[in-house]
Amino acid sequence: MFSGIKDSLTSTAAKSLLASRMDRYGKLTDLRIRSREKTISAELLLEGEELLVTIQIERYRIIGKSGEHAIVVESITASRPWLRNLLQDLLVEKPIPVPSIILLALGKPEE
Repeated sequence: MFSGIKDSLTSTAAKSLLASRMDRYGKLTDLRIRSREKTISAELLLEGEELLVTIQIERYRIIGKSGEHAIVVESITASRPWLRNLLQDLLVEKPIPVPSIILLALGKPEE
């Protein structure tokens, strides 16, 4: 139960943070982080698109130690094949640095 409440609160906070960074590309309409399952789902209305685009990080892991953490996307899908292919090429198995504060939303690093 606590995990669900925490995920809801951190998803809302992360959505607020990411929404301003998305303005150039479109609007982030929904973001859900499930830290226990290590999944993230997002819905976006991209500039020039009429329909929502969905992105699903089906599995991620957190790596690193003491202030130097990264998220590693293990599997990702998207509702547009070209976007799925792009995201797979750019993100899968490539560590992306994250601030320590983000660990509250994503979960603890793997040991």
